Amino acid sequence: MPVGLSLILVVFFLFMNAFFVVAEFALVRVRKSQLQIAEEEGRSGAKAALRVANNVNAYLSACQLGITLASLALGWLGEPAVSELIHPALGLLNLPKSVISAIAVAIGFALITALHIVVGELIPKSLAIFSTDRYARMTAPLLVWFYRLTAPIMWLFNSITNGVMKLLGHDIANEHEVYTGEEIQILIDESTQSGLIDPKQNELVDNIFELYDKEVYSIMTPRTDMECFDLTVPYEENLEMIKRCKYTRYPVCREDKDHIEGFIHIKDLYWNDETISGTNYEKLSIREITAVSESLSVDRLLQIMQDKETKFMLVVDEYGGTAGIVTSSDVMSQILGNDDDEYIQNEESEVVALSYDCFLIDGSLPVSETVELIGFEPEKIEECETAAGLMLNVFGRIPSEGDQMSVEHKNTKVTFTIVKMDRHRIDKISVKIERTQQEEEES
Repeated sequence: MPVGLSLILVVFFLFMNAFFVVAEFALVRVRKSQLQIAEEEGRSGAKAALRVANNVNAYLSACQLGITLASLALGWLGEPAVSELIHPALGLLNLPKSVISAIAVAIGFALITALHIVVGELIPKSLAIFSTDRYARMTAPLLVWFYRLTAPIMWLFNSITNGVMKLLGHDIANEHEVYTGEEIQILIDESTQSGLIDPKQNELVDNIFELYDKEVYSIMTPRTDMECFDLTVPYEENLEMIKRCKYTRYPVCREDKDHIEGFIHIKDLYWNDETISGTNYEKLSIREITAVSESLSVDRLLQIMQDKETKFMLVVDEYGGTAGIVTSSDVMSQILGNDDDEYIQNEESEVVALSYDCFLIDGSLPVSETVELIGFEPEKIEECETAAGLMLNVFGRIPSEGDQMSVEHKNTKVTFTIVKMDRHRIDKISVKIERTQQEEEES
């Protein structure tokens, strides 16, 4: 074969080797989420790259076949071509032909090996590592074509490999790499250290993983701090307790905290206020409360809350006695890293009970919870997501602090007062719920 043609083929197989190395490393490192985003954005090669990523083992085998063929071809053509090219120059040294041939072979072997390692392996590997998504999309179309061309050979090789692995007692390798929770946390920590992830985001993820290790007793409001609505004491005493504590939900007990019969939302008292007196609580709407063990994991607790569609649960100990109360806000506080709780309220709570018929709500309170609070759905609720959006519709403009607007529905009158504005954003709203005269007469 002419030396010129041999050198052209050497360059071709060198770049062929580099291509399959780039494809292999890009395929191993690329994330499917990156490719899905690229496909949605209409980037070239994204569809083919996703197809490759969905069948990793098969296409990795194709890459290995391509690298092997290219390396064998380089060894077969490269050393003789380089030796023949430098042989005349070595002849000027007036050395024996056997020595010149040996030197030419050694130089040819060393040069081809160096080119193979640097150009065919190290450089393409570095390119794939530093720009994984880009090179995965660039190499995928040709890789798919090569895989189709060599499909029968690949099927034979994969079948033999899988058969040998089964004989050795090993499972066939999974096509998709799966990370444990610890590995994910390490990856996130490394990304945080490199500046790719904000430390606050890292903290949120760490808090989520900690839910699996924490038990309910570590986040609940303990029995000693519980305030209960006691069915054995006069209604007036319970109202005084509510005014003092200003919570929105209370467990309902009879005599002591080991006899919990349910819970109430203070708006339930408003609707039944005229029918309750002394210790006659027959008309009181007591809501069912779900009990969970204090040793239950917090992630399981959250799942039960979602299944039961409740935010307020009773915690019991191993003997069946009351251990405390836990709410969805207790769980959220573990994730967000604050002490905001809907049972133990503070100034940042979205709903603060000022009395049994007056509340201070946050402008960011979801409109569905606002509707639940007032007991009906206002007419101007379309396209609202928060209480602040509802206020904009009710007022028909951006209100100022102190502005009031009343909304009536059947026998109920609700007065909204803008308590606090943050520039043009509605921050705090007072909600006063009143019965109209007609309902009072009927009562």
